[in-house]
Parts: sequence; structure tokens; C-alpha cells
Amino acid sequence: MTVVALAQSALKLKGAFDANLDFPQLDPYWASYFADDSCTVASFTDLGVLTASLLAHRFDFCYLPSANCFYLRDDTAYQGLASALSPRTKTPAQNSVFVVKSSNPATRWQELRRARLGYINTYCTTSYFAPSILLAREGQALTSFFDAFPVAAWQGQIDAVVDGSIDATMVYEDIWLAHPDNAAHTKILARLDDLPTPAFIARKDIDPAFSSKLKTALLAFTPANGRELLYAGFGDYQDAHMQRFFAELEQLPDLCCARAPRPPV
Repeated sequence: MTVVALAQSALKLKGAFDANLDFPQLDPYWASYFADDSCTVASFTDLGVLTASLLAHRFDFCYLPSANCFYLRDDTAYQGLASALSPRTKTPAQNSVFVVKSSNPATRWQELRRARLGYINTYCTTSYFAPSILLAREGQALTSFFDAFPVAAWQGQIDAVVDGSIDATMVYEDIWLAHPDNAAHTKILARLDDLPTPAFIARKDIDPAFSSKLKTALLAFTPANGRELLYAGFGDYQDAHMQRFFAELEQLPDLCCARAPRPPV
């Protein structure tokens, strides 16, 4: 975990972010915003620790994958402020595609039993929960069907397929489409559409004026020209979409991260 101090004045609120989501907290827009409110921001790569810390109410606001929100679904301390937008569709929904190397003879994922499946981490919506849902819909469990293990995130997943480190991965479709070479070197065998995007949440007991100001800032944020981000700003929080996603995840008891992590001591 790395902590970025964005103000010298007394601490008011603490924020947390999933580092893999590329939230531009050092962008002048956000650095100035958080400094004005004397916030500190922590960036996490260990999402188990992040989720446990949220369950222990150690952060006041957070930007995190929709799958992590699954573990907070029964915690009434939080409210959704905004949902990220796909840079391609400008909507708060994302697709995940199951890809293999172009030369792979398989035409269906069902032909790949015991193949090496790469994912980012076991809290990732598009690379871990998406294939878990895809398989569960046909009565299969990811951890018994594939030899699954973590690889580098996003384009790194695709690169690992191309260089033969893994046989397959499910990856955020916007990433796959961002580089034309991906279509030349890999092929799509399956897809899962309309997944919820990462969410920005806040505790209900913080100053309502801050929550309102933060939501306004999120909805007004436009990434700088030429800045490549995983997500292109924010829209209103999609609660109904999240609830449908949670309902499907509740049918997956075999997930290796099915139980919420314990808060750190």
C-alpha cells in the first residue's frame, strides 16, 4: 500500500482507491480537490486488505471494483455516489471477453478444461468474477475447471496469452479493443456483457455537504485530453445494476474469495 499525502493541514477525511483502476488522484483537478478538504488518499494493490479495511470503516470514501462492493452489500454504513463510465460507450456498464491465442484450435471455452486461465486478482469483476459467472451458468466451477492464477493486469493479461504464459483470460473489452494488434493475435470465444463498472462510495455518516460536493465533482470530471484511462469519468451510481450483479454472485459459493476478508488488526 502506498499513501499519497495531499494536504498539510489537519486530517478531515480518509479516502482509498484500487490502484489497478487508474484513478488520477494526482491529476491537478483531484489533487486540488482533496487538498482543499484536507483529505488523505491511500492506494491499494491488495484488495483483500482494502475490503477488510472498509468493513472496519477505516475509510470515509472509496473507489473500488463492483465485485468488492459485493462484500459490503449488507453494510448499511455506505452509500453509492457514482459509477464509472466506459470510455468506448460512455455508459456505466462494461463487457468482459474470453480470449485465447489466435492459433489455439479451441472454438469454445468448454474445450479448455485444465487450461491455464489468467486473472488480475480474485476481486476483479472482469477477469475473475466474469469467468466464474460464465462457467456457473453451465454448472461448472472456475477453480476446478481451469488452472487459474494471477497475471499482470489489463493489456498484461492479453500479452500473457500471446506469449504463451497462459492459455486464456477474460479481460475488459475496452482494453482488448484499444489495441488493433489484439484482434490479430487473439480471438474471442465467449463474452459476458452488461457488468457493473467500478463504484465510488462514501460513508453515510460523513458531512453531507462533503458527499454532495464529491458527487458533483465526480460527475463533472472530464479526463484531460490525450490521457488514457480505463474509465472515462462518472455517471450516477447504478444501484439496481449492482443488485442484479450481487444476486448472481450469491449463487457462486465456490469462489475462493466467497467469504469477506477479516479486518486487519
